[in-house]
Amino acid sequence: MTPQEALEALKAAESRTLPLLALQTDPALQPREERMVPFRDKGRVGMRSEEHVGTLRLALEASASIELEPLLAAEIARPGDGAPAMFVVDGHHRLKAYQLAGRNTVPVRSIPMGHRLAVLASKLVNCTDRALEMHREQRLDAAWQYLAAMTRRGSSGLPEGESLRKIAGRFGVSRPTVDRMKAKLPQVNPKDYAPEAHDPGTGFPRWRYVREAGAGWQDMKQKMTPEQMTQHEAEKLARRIGALLEKATADAAKRAFEMLATEEKLAHINQDTREFLAVLQEPDEDY
Repeated sequence: MTPQEALEALKAAESRTLPLLALQTDPALQPREERMVPFRDKGRVGMRSEEHVGTLRLALEASASIELEPLLAAEIARPGDGAPAMFVVDGHHRLKAYQLAGRNTVPVRSIPMGHRLAVLASKLVNCTDRALEMHREQRLDAAWQYLAAMTRRGSSGLPEGESLRKIAGRFGVSRPTVDRMKAKLPQVNPKDYAPEAHDPGTGFPRWRYVREAGAGWQDMKQKMTPEQMTQHEAEKLARRIGALLEKATADAAKRAFEMLATEEKLAHINQDTREFLAVLQEPDEDY
């Protein structure tokens, strides 16, 4: 079964009501990787995601009889006992809305499939007919990972029924971009990239890191691992700053950064000078 056939089979499966607790999530099945979004867009993307969940939640809270579009889930056999576990392939925002609305059950369409097939199906479904569109960088990476999987990481041609044109259309990226991806595939050695740069579902480096090779991504492990918490905090701060900048005028943003830069410079001068400058800024009580 191809990823496209698996997705069509999922959509055609009979909907049934399941307990929320029966569903599991896996980062490998969530192609909306926030790290792929440039800092300047993180605030906007995060806000739209929260607003989307909020709208769905309001709909559910309006009436107990209202149900959202069924989630799509893969019944993946667990290692060891082989018993199937239900993993969400499409509908993570809807799942969160059901949770926030206090619902105990959720409508689901599911079929048995392997983990690899579920990963590729999740990339396909999130790039087509979405109420909440994926960021371009996320779509680019989904197309890259899909192309890598379909060509055995560039070692073979596309299987029958697939074409570069179809892949470009499915993921909403340009044909020249897909051509560049195909040409780049045989040159990529996953060992050249730190684990943090790999897609958790395919184990292959993400397109952004491959595309920007030479700009510092190869030494990501050395940069990130020892200071992982610092990096995490920096990303959150950059996202907040980005959200604030969207609401500010260009002049106000420029002045704010100048003020912060001035304070940063003052932090490096000696204590006596800082105290002297602080006195100068205090109001003179003799006047």
